[in-house]
Amino acid sequence: MFLTGPFQRPLFSILAGWLVVGLAFSASSAFAFQSLEEFFRPRSKISPVNVTAIADPLLASPGKTFDLYLLVTLSKGWHIYSLEAVGQGESLATEIHFEENIFQATGKWKEPKPTIALDGALDKVVKVHTDSVRFRRNLAVPDDLSPGEYTISGRIEFRACDNKICTLPREAGFKTRFRVSPANNGR
Repeated sequence: MFLTGPFQRPLFSILAGWLVVGLAFSASSAFAFQSLEEFFRPRSKISPVNVTAIADPLLASPGKTFDLYLLVTLSKGWHIYSLEAVGQGESLATEIHFEENIFQATGKWKEPKPTIALDGALDKVVKVHTDSVRFRRNLAVPDDLSPGEYTISGRIEFRACDNKICTLPREAGFKTRFRVSPANNGR
């Protein structure tokens, strides 16, 4: 049943008003209730941290050692934290882990002297690396390892900051190849 007469115009105006309000609310709510993943999607494609792994030398014989370097390059204005934990509370220290490494690690990861800085995002004095940093770990080739090519892989866990914001803890994988030569042909 349709309304006619004096009630038709006010009812039409009310319905049209609600339709406009409903459309405006649904358009704004599409942005207001957007998922975090959608909100950060354009930014998430650009990481402020890039990791490259390099073995030196690229060839060694069983019983010999070699160094694994991780070169971490950072976007301008960003920093990551040192491998050393500073103070008490939440650890901001960068961590490096191997995935099923058949080579024997000797000693701990080495890093250049970090910069002591006031982190504006956290309002704390921290040890950081900016621009790029090279971490090094000495590895030994097991005496009984067969000659051939092997993969060394792992991940680095870090938080990157630009003195305004910090990322949540992130991981970046690394992978490189290393060749084991027959005995007495390596370094």
